[in-house]
This record gives sequence, C-alpha cells and structure tokens, in this order.
Amino acid sequence: MRKFSILLLALCAATAAAKDDKTHANRYYVESEKDQPWQEQALAMPAYPDAEAQWADMYVSNTYTAQPKLMINSIRFGPDQTIHYILNIQSAQGFDNITAEAMHCATRSVKTFGYGDSVNRRWITPRASEWKVIGSVMNASDPVRAVLYKTFCEDGLPRNDKQLAERIRTRAMR
Repeated sequence: MRKFSILLLALCAATAAAKDDKTHANRYYVESEKDQPWQEQALAMPAYPDAEAQWADMYVSNTYTAQPKLMINSIRFGPDQTIHYILNIQSAQGFDNITAEAMHCATRSVKTFGYGDSVNRRWITPRASEWKVIGSVMNASDPVRAVLYKTFCEDGLPRNDKQLAERIRTRAMR
C-alpha cells in the first residue's frame, strides 16, 4: 500500500508540474524558413512602358485570337520568390491591355498590381488585388498565365538571366 501511495503522490506531482507549463508549446523546436508561411513583400511599381520597351510576342495556341506580349526588360525577381513582369494582351482589334503582374510559383498564383492607362501613360491600381490561383499548367480559362507559369515556374525558378532568356525563347515564343 505504501508503494502505491508513493506512486500516486509522484504521479500527482508530475501532473501538477506539467499543468504549470502555460505555454503548451514545444520549446525545443526551431522553425526553419521552409516551415514558415509565405509572406508577400511590397515592391515599387515599375515605370510605365516607354518606346524603349522590349516586347516579346508569346505563342498561346492556334485558336487564341489575342496577341500577348511580354516586356522582357520588365522581368524581375522579388525577394519573396515572386516574378514581376509587364504583360500586354493586345486584342484582335489592336487595343492594348497592359498589366503589371507578379507570379508566385510555389502557390501557382498570380496577382495584378496595376492596369495600364495608355492615354495618360500611368498605372491604375486595382481596388482589391488578391493572389488568384491559376490552376494547372494546361488551364483553358487563362491560357496566357498558363504559358507564363510554364515559362517561369516549371523546373524551378530560372537561376540567371541566360536561363530565363532561354526559357522565354523555347517555352513562350514560337
């Protein structure tokens, strides 16, 4: 009986000691950068495209009637693993639809930061700009972003400008 009392007393003491721990967290776990949730970092809007802009015609499909163009000298990599670029989806009638966008490969999402005002040559910031999932690479509802995802994100992010230029030439152009 005495052993049982000592065992019961030890068990109660251990339970009381455990109850004093108010953090309820593992104090020995160190979170790595991979384990942390992704955080978007703000970048300044690029300058509105001028006459010296280097546009590359993109190929989407034989049935796609608009003419998408990617501004090569606007592509930049953000510190948050995003790719920022300027896109012009020219309609079949020749109207320019210029947007400043970013793509986050890990989440397969895209965000529009500004719409181009070609009359006043400025950016118009959208009221509610959110990251939108573009879905799979062969997404029929947004074929231009699907080509951009294939160009920028398949096989990981490009390591340098030479690899980026090669991907654009082989994956986005004819």
